[in-house]
Amino acid sequence: MRFSKLFIPVLCCALLLGVATVDASAQNKDKSNPAVPEAAQVTPYSSVRRDNLLNGLQLITLDRETDSSVKCDLIIRGGAMFDLVGKTGLASMTQASLMIVNPQVKEELASLGAKMDWGVTWDTTWFHIETPASNFGAVFEIVARLLVVENVRAEAFKKAQQAELERLKARKLTVAEQADEAFLKAIYGAHPYGHNVEGDAKSIATITQGDVYEFFRKFYIANNASAVVTGNLSHERVMQVFKVLFGGWVKGQTVPATFRQPFQTAQLRVVKVDLPEAANVELRGGLIGVKYTEADFLTTEVIARLLTVRLKREAEAISANFLAKSDPRILAGPLYFSASAPADKAPDFSRRATDAFASLAATPVSGVELAAAKAELAAEYGARPIEHNLRDIEMYLLPRNFPVELSKKIESITVADVQRVAKRLLDANALTVVVAGKVNEAFNPGNTPKPGL
Repeated sequence: MRFSKLFIPVLCCALLLGVATVDASAQNKDKSNPAVPEAAQVTPYSSVRRDNLLNGLQLITLDRETDSSVKCDLIIRGGAMFDLVGKTGLASMTQASLMIVNPQVKEELASLGAKMDWGVTWDTTWFHIETPASNFGAVFEIVARLLVVENVRAEAFKKAQQAELERLKARKLTVAEQADEAFLKAIYGAHPYGHNVEGDAKSIATITQGDVYEFFRKFYIANNASAVVTGNLSHERVMQVFKVLFGGWVKGQTVPATFRQPFQTAQLRVVKVDLPEAANVELRGGLIGVKYTEADFLTTEVIARLLTVRLKREAEAISANFLAKSDPRILAGPLYFSASAPADKAPDFSRRATDAFASLAATPVSGVELAAAKAELAAEYGARPIEHNLRDIEMYLLPRNFPVELSKKIESITVADVQRVAKRLLDANALTVVVAGKVNEAFNPGNTPKPGL
């Protein structure tokens, strides 16, 4: 008995020491042969480099030696949504006032083998530059003088305002353009997306130099801008040029896009714009969709393609044009259809279009329909140049892996997702239909579309 009592503790200690020895041996083996980490997936975006200047200006570069030139998208996150009330076109006027300081800018750039375009959207102010790599520094010296050094001059503002007033007074909107403007105003109301980008003669005339200066001061700041540079130029060279020419660009407090939500409509609305001289009737119908950054945005893109396929044959049968779209925006953009139809066919086609939209919320689409719509959407995104996607990431503040994960996200969209998003949007806002053209003849109380919403 005494032997057994001594033996058992000794045996236990021996077993524990054996286990410890085995564990130590395994640990030593692991240290001498560490696990090899999986190699990062190589994608077309693997060589993209991101950096920033001390003033906050974001620089995104992709060096491609096979390119014949260098492209740069300079993006300022301040567009027409920030126009002052009653002063529509302020963002455009600010850009015009800066650019008119050098009326020969396009000729100067052309002498260097370069070119530049510029414009304003609801969300951003943008500049697109293309130049030979050898003249990159000289070209951006010209650009920097306009955006960083020149500021807002009184004489330049007056010239820009006069030129814009003359252009707008001479311009005659097409029936399609009038329908577009009426539709945005109808669904957004007083929300900034409810007005156009350029303004009109009345609103431009009310803008002062002080208004332009304040817009410039608030939005033309380094930490509110990004530059996407692609082509046969190294990241180091891009950084060197931007440090010298844009390092003095001031930084400031960025202005968030915080606006009151647009009003909601509980039932179908038909807005008539009577244009007796119009050959066809322009139809715009839809509602407020979702932000580009929302997970459901790609589903709205699929919905747009489903609507287009369902109604394209019917449109062709009456010699009409039809297209459904979901516009990418920083805030919730519109999901809508656009059609041009003969006046006598427009009421019936409008009813079919609104019924088609409503049916997506009530009845599941077929797997074949969905697969075709997803394949078309994936092909469209896949065909976009890398620089297009890099620009969108900066413009709409998308996740940096957005283009890499895109195909998976599209493939994961289900029939239930389509029905859920369609119902979500219809529950939030009923459809609004704008009819522009000979509407008094074609649309009367007896044949106004009444979809089963």
